[in-house]
Amino acid sequence: MNPDYHYNSFFIKKVSKEIAVIKEIYSITLSFAGICQSAYLVQQLAYSGKCDHNAFQICLESVLEIKPKSLITIYGNNEKNLHLGLKTLISILKFSNFSYLYVELMKYILDMIFIENKLKKNREHIDLIKKSLENICNEYHQNNNFSTLINKIANVYIHKISSLGSQVLVKGTKSFLEDIEIQKKIRCLLFSGIRSIVLWRQFGGNRLKLIFFRYHIIQKAKKILFDLKN
Repeated sequence: MNPDYHYNSFFIKKVSKEIAVIKEIYSITLSFAGICQSAYLVQQLAYSGKCDHNAFQICLESVLEIKPKSLITIYGNNEKNLHLGLKTLISILKFSNFSYLYVELMKYILDMIFIENKLKKNREHIDLIKKSLENICNEYHQNNNFSTLINKIANVYIHKISSLGSQVLVKGTKSFLEDIEIQKKIRCLLFSGIRSIVLWRQFGGNRLKLIFFRYHIIQKAKKILFDLKN
């Protein structure tokens, strides 16, 4: 047998594997940016009572994408919609800030990962959530009422996720945390973060990869942000 065949076969497999890893890193980076964006916006709302409206809307609408054509479709079909999440991702994975707010942000992410892990073991809850989201999605596409969307997603979070017995303890300014409308928005963002965690896991994301592929994920996030500027 031609020895070149073995070499070519090995080379093709190696290139194919590298391409697969590159695609996986891209998907892991975007989905983790979605998680980071949700957590960061929760923190913004808790301490200031307001947050980036476009980033908030992207997070909410991502929850409605039950059968997306691609990963980026979930986030409004544009990487720029995760600009805030990508910047937060870089800050977190570079360990560039060890302030109280940084630790708090990490805790929100870890709490959401814990809840998602608990949720995926409950098939009945997952099916009920999907059914609720399908109804909400159909209604939203008909009336495009964003306030109603917030109310309905927050309601699903309370009855289908909080009811599992695990909650994220959000800290912030008392007056904002006691505001009913802000509470609803925070629940929506936690829902969105959990949705992104589901995607993150589907594309091969886990805690070990955040450690061993940390450099590659940071570089991918930087590359996306750089390309968005040009």
